[in-house]
Amino acid sequence: MLTRLRSEERGMALVLAVMVTFVVLLLSTVVISQAIHNTGQAGYDRKRLTAVNAAEAGIDWFYDNMEHAVTSPTTSLLQTAPKTLSLSDSPGTASFTATPTYYSDAAGTVPFCDPVCPPVTTSNFPQSVKIVSVGTASDGTTRKMETFAVLRAIQGGLTGALIANSDTTFSNNFTVNGYNGNDGDIYVLNGNFDVPSGLETIRGSVYVTSGHAYIGTGLHIYGGVWANDYVSVDHPSALIDADVKSTTAYVAVTKGTVQGNAYYCTGSAPGSNVHGSKTQTCSLGAPPTQPFPVLKYVPSAWTLQGYYILPDFTGVNACTNARNYVEGTGSGTYNGGAGVPSGYTGVVVHIVGTCAYSSSNNATVSLGSNLAIVSDGGGFDLSQRSNWNGVTSTRSLSFIAAWPSAGSPACPAQNVSVGNNTSFNNLVVVGVYGSCTVTMNNNNATFNGQVVGTTLSIGNLFTMNYRPAVFPGVNFSGYNEDIAYIRETK
Repeated sequence: MLTRLRSEERGMALVLAVMVTFVVLLLSTVVISQAIHNTGQAGYDRKRLTAVNAAEAGIDWFYDNMEHAVTSPTTSLLQTAPKTLSLSDSPGTASFTATPTYYSDAAGTVPFCDPVCPPVTTSNFPQSVKIVSVGTASDGTTRKMETFAVLRAIQGGLTGALIANSDTTFSNNFTVNGYNGNDGDIYVLNGNFDVPSGLETIRGSVYVTSGHAYIGTGLHIYGGVWANDYVSVDHPSALIDADVKSTTAYVAVTKGTVQGNAYYCTGSAPGSNVHGSKTQTCSLGAPPTQPFPVLKYVPSAWTLQGYYILPDFTGVNACTNARNYVEGTGSGTYNGGAGVPSGYTGVVVHIVGTCAYSSSNNATVSLGSNLAIVSDGGGFDLSQRSNWNGVTSTRSLSFIAAWPSAGSPACPAQNVSVGNNTSFNNLVVVGVYGSCTVTMNNNNATFNGQVVGTTLSIGNLFTMNYRPAVFPGVNFSGYNEDIAYIRETK
């Protein structure tokens, strides 16, 4: 019997099956455990990456805030308190808390707020900043990013292609193009805006702070028209792509077309020439505006922008000597940038006197750096043929008939006239400022820049591309950052 039991093999298949099942169970457990681990690790990596991205978003928010700060010298341009924002991150959320520390020196050793932040002005602003940003994912995972940057204040930022401070009448053919889309705006800060004749194109909007807007010609406005007083459109070829608004009076569109809506305070609704809705309201508020820049010559404001200040040009030959410096080709003269010491972005030619700066006939000035010609007491008469050409990269060129340090401008001695034979190549951004009348005649080449004047006169066939120009001493528009590093920290 024992022999029979020893040789019996029944039941071995069951044992082997149980053993194989056990092995498979062990392997499955390992595979599932590894899968759970990988899934958890991937989820953690995602949360970690989300937290890092949120921290970087905090840094980007601060840099964007500083670059697009408000344009008022009486308002602090700095976000001094920690900034906390939530960010969408489907299916969860993330957030950041970014904290800046400002310094009075470029090395980041002397705190700017010690112990209380002083008002930020055109002569008092931080030179550098350190930003620490903590990003938090939805499960509480956190990561910290840190950055340091040297700051350079952007002064003289003005909004609009053309800015006038008195009644403005356009009667010639001209074109104003925008910088970013249809933003070639015109601001009339005092007085009325009248266009009785001509064939104009404005790729922007028109804002009339205190007066009316009258369009009696084939003017195409790619934006809208907003006046404090009435708005009247009375020409079959007139075309306004956006809204027309009157804050205190009526809107009349007897001829022409308004593609947008109409908002009016008094009178009856405009007719079918307005394709959008017609809304009667006296709660629009004032049209968008800005203070007219009373631009005085402040050397320190130009120095802060990296300009080298030449000794003043004075005496009976002030304008002639200034012209010889600008147009000369010898050692120590400007033409080609040879007269600008190394380390400076440009040079300021300051004329003290009642003469009018004029160019030589057929003069060509090569701008190897930025150039500003500022006249106290006199103006500009660029009636001779002259060519102003940027070299290598974009250059700033400024013609400024500055506001006197005391009293009112001497008009018409401080008028500015840019003649029809004055040309600029595409590497030149021109800022023209006149405390009296500014006249822009038909140029041989397209004009890139801004024009600001108490009174504006635009010549026939004038073409302008709006580009923000430099007017130091007016106000801040924000900061440029020279970033030293961005890194993750513990």
